[in-house]
Amino acid sequence: MSSKLSKILTAVIFIIAVIAAVLFINVYIAEEDELASKVNPLVEFSAWLLYITLAITLVFSVVNIFKHPEEIKKIVINLAILAVVYFIAYFTASDAAVLDVQGQVLEGGDAGTVSKLISTIINFSLYLGVIAIAAVGLGTVKTAIK
Repeated sequence: MSSKLSKILTAVIFIIAVIAAVLFINVYIAEEDELASKVNPLVEFSAWLLYITLAITLVFSVVNIFKHPEEIKKIVINLAILAVVYFIAYFTASDAAVLDVQGQVLEGGDAGTVSKLISTIINFSLYLGVIAIAAVGLGTVKTAIK
């Protein structure tokens, strides 16, 4: 990476960090009655950072695909694997109502589609985590054997 680009990125990161720190300090020192008005800008700033990061990631991914069209086969295979894991998560997900400690149905936690989708996302994350840990462990074992 060029020195000029590195300096620009460092400056941008510094500005983002300062803005985030100021917003966090505002929340930290806020009184209880004004807390909501102090949290909203922090949440909105975080959301915008997420959107910008997502957009940059998508743009660079698409550009990289066009630069290396021979990688499309690997991408399709990986997306198919993710789809299989998602469908496994969907079919193993529960659509039961979400209960609190006393056994009462939580507000918005009724049995049905929403409960099933949330359970699917939780299972999907769990399965991907297990796959990632297994891959790291397998890589460690392979390295130790060599």
